[in-house]
Amino acid sequence: MKNKDVIISKIIYMLISLFFAIILFFNANAVLLKNANGRGNSSEMHSTTIYDMPIDLKYDNSRYFVSGFDGTANVYLTSYNLVRLTAEKSDDTRSFHLVADLSKVKEGTVEVPIRVVQLASGVNAQVDPGNISVTVEKKATKTFNVTPVVSEKLLPEGYKLKGMATDKKEVQVTSGASIITQIDRVEAYLPSDVILDNDFTGKVYLRAVDKTGKVLPAKISPTSVKMSVDVDLPNKDVPVVGKITGKKSSDMKDYTYKLAKSTVNISGEQKYIDNISNITANIDVTDIKKETTITVPLSADGVTITPDEMQVVVTPVKK
Repeated sequence: MKNKDVIISKIIYMLISLFFAIILFFNANAVLLKNANGRGNSSEMHSTTIYDMPIDLKYDNSRYFVSGFDGTANVYLTSYNLVRLTAEKSDDTRSFHLVADLSKVKEGTVEVPIRVVQLASGVNAQVDPGNISVTVEKKATKTFNVTPVVSEKLLPEGYKLKGMATDKKEVQVTSGASIITQIDRVEAYLPSDVILDNDFTGKVYLRAVDKTGKVLPAKISPTSVKMSVDVDLPNKDVPVVGKITGKKSSDMKDYTYKLAKSTVNISGEQKYIDNISNITANIDVTDIKKETTITVPLSADGVTITPDEMQVVVTPVKK
């Protein structure tokens, strides 16, 4: 009987041990799963894209001129460290730059890789495009005259181009030896956002073009000039019509007058010009009792009148 009790006791003990072992097993796995989830959240991959980042070209710029390439590329950055990634995205805190090494290239059109230099540790970068095609030529320099250019589209209706000039007549142009032979002129081109409803004076940038007007790659010194453009506003001659105003003297029957000119010139926007057929000269005869010469101001809405005043001889006619 005692042996039977011992066996039962051992079985109960084994069952109890197995029960607690199972509980400990599941508890341990739950802790491991929780920790694994925690590590996954703290190791999340972050990404950002930098658009149109400039590419530094490494070459002997005292001997060669490079052209035919897009000077920027897009950079796709990834990192587990969000703070470091944010720092690399900003222009002010960025540590890396893009380089295309042409130091071993002599002349011709070549394709070279874009390298990421001095990228912070823990950050990965992918450049698009990964390569650029570049034309390398021997450097050439030549002096060209500056030609001011103004599009007629910049002139409002009725306006006419009177004249244009630049403060510098010649500039130095540096380009490739073959490109510089294609340059026909250097233009000081007035930007398309300028509206020539009045005379213009300001800084404009220069560009080298061929005979067809195609812009060619070149370095121009100086890069800009001061340009002045004179325009003629719409204008026309209109008659002057006199009008007696003021308080007439009681002993005068009437007043006659003689205008110094029968017409004046008006200038301004076409819509105002079209609405004016004559200019009224208001002749104030208050206190005039003998032949008198007076000066009458001339005005009209929206236009400039030349001359803007006129002498009038006023003669009173007695009753």
